[in-house]
Amino acid sequence: IALERHQTIFTMQLHSKMTNRRVVLLIALIWGLAIFMGLVPTMGWHCLCDLDNCSTMAPMYKRSYLVFWAVLNLFTFSLMVAAYTRIFVYVRHKSQRMSQHTSQIRHRETVFNLMKTVSMILGCFVICWTPGLVLLMLDGLGCKLCQVLRYEKYCLVLAECNSLVNPIIYSFRDTDMLQTFKRILCCLCRRGGAGHKDTLSGMRCNTLEQEVLSESN
Repeated sequence: IALERHQTIFTMQLHSKMTNRRVVLLIALIWGLAIFMGLVPTMGWHCLCDLDNCSTMAPMYKRSYLVFWAVLNLFTFSLMVAAYTRIFVYVRHKSQRMSQHTSQIRHRETVFNLMKTVSMILGCFVICWTPGLVLLMLDGLGCKLCQVLRYEKYCLVLAECNSLVNPIIYSFRDTDMLQTFKRILCCLCRRGGAGHKDTLSGMRCNTLEQEVLSESN
């Protein structure tokens, strides 16, 4: 996704030119690669016959596999950060050049805010997952003084927090999404009433649908 966005921004494409077939093939390739990486230990890269090389955090895996997996993910993170950093710098530079045109201010602000949101999402992703990967790599390298089991639970909690942070960032950075969440909560709160109140709350919560219907009429 990062590479596709990078290409789209720097080739000045309004929309991606990838066909549906190419998109499906890329999705299948990504899932196939992920499944293959997950099945690698069962194909022989484990420590069942070599217990001395078993890792501490994941006892069924060889230390060499943990190092390989952690380095591969950290390398992928680096590519993502590099791609999005270049995109952010490019968009910011373009926005500053466009700021002299008053008719393009709204478009400039929209694009720049979007890049801020994407940067925050990527930053939280890297911050939440990198400590765990570094800890896995240290375990794979056989670091005896690192006390990986002592910090394992904290890294795991931090990684799980990434799933909690994403919807919060999206909801507070995207006005439409924030309004949608408020509308949903409004519906849930007003369902406690009965009869006519429920009908009115349902009508009020479907304002977007009514606007679309009235627009089409």
